Amino acid sequence: MLEIRDRKQFWSGLVFLAVGGAALLTLPEFIGTVRSMGPGYFPMLLGIGLILVGLASVVLSFHAPETIRIDSMSLVPVFFIIGGVVAAALLIDTYGLALSLLVIVLTTCYSRVLKHPIEIAIIYFAVLLLTWGVFVYLIQLPIKLY
Repeated sequence: MLEIRDRKQFWSGLVFLAVGGAALLTLPEFIGTVRSMGPGYFPMLLGIGLILVGLASVVLSFHAPETIRIDSMSLVPVFFIIGGVVAAALLIDTYGLALSLLVIVLTTCYSRVLKHPIEIAIIYFAVLLLTWGVFVYLIQLPIKLY
């Protein structure tokens, strides 16, 4: 019987498999071809790529040179990150890009906010400038700033 020797690699492989499988399950009806790419072509390639990475990671987890154990994981950071992304998605239409990105930065950097406020402010303004530059200025998506 096979023994999982690297649990981190095994679980990360399962996450890649799940996300890649979800990407393939949600494809639109028209995928397209290489010459005429449809709306589902890139997500299909991305899903296949994630599944391949996941399979490789799971297989390699059984062949690690030594057994690697992982410690228990705190779910608090997971809830902060997922909650911040969901809150930002709900806020962006009503309150704009600036506030929704502030929510994401504050929730993902929650442990550093009080200790390093200047660093968090620099991160926020860099992310805001980069996001505005790419999505509003270059791609011209109709997203209001505030």
